[in-house]
Amino acid sequence: MTLDITDTGRDNRIEIAPDVTRTGNLRIVIAGDGNRLSIGPGTKLAAGLIEIRNNNATLKIGAGCLVSGQLRLRADDTRLEIGDATTMMGAHITLHERGAIRLGRDCMLSGNIQMDVSDMHSILDAATGKRINPPEDIEIGNHVWIAQGVQILKGARIGDDCIIGARALVTGEIPAGSLAAGAPARVMRSGVTWDRRRLAWD
Repeated sequence: MTLDITDTGRDNRIEIAPDVTRTGNLRIVIAGDGNRLSIGPGTKLAAGLIEIRNNNATLKIGAGCLVSGQLRLRADDTRLEIGDATTMMGAHITLHERGAIRLGRDCMLSGNIQMDVSDMHSILDAATGKRINPPEDIEIGNHVWIAQGVQILKGARIGDDCIIGARALVTGEIPAGSLAAGAPARVMRSGVTWDRRRLAWD
């Protein structure tokens, strides 16, 4: 099955492994110059949109992934990295300003998940007119499970092996091996990990 790719820029590098497949209505749109899109072998692309509307951006999807949702790089010098064997069932990942979002290996993202490095609009100090809400990178470790409806705000750091409960709002750092839930998300239990298999209950 062929991919629907629109590239209206210059000097863009598109590297898609020959065995990448599409299982739904997916569009890839690149409008800008000097960008790089790479998708690793064995990855499946489901319904959604991959969009780069800027210059000098990098979007890298690893091997053996399943990607469904919207991935949008909307500013110059942005970077989105998705590690090998990571799956997502309807994420909305956007970079409205310069910055980076990195997801590690073997992460599992449910539906209606949102993250952005930006607040998208400016908050100003009334006395000086100076902007006080700069963009911040998002870092998500390896083997992280993010449940339905989670929102991850700029500057969030989620460690390896974490579980983020449904509809949580992640605003800061979640240490590795934590189960976190709530708005804002707080650690409910430490020393945990998870498995994609439904193991027997003892």
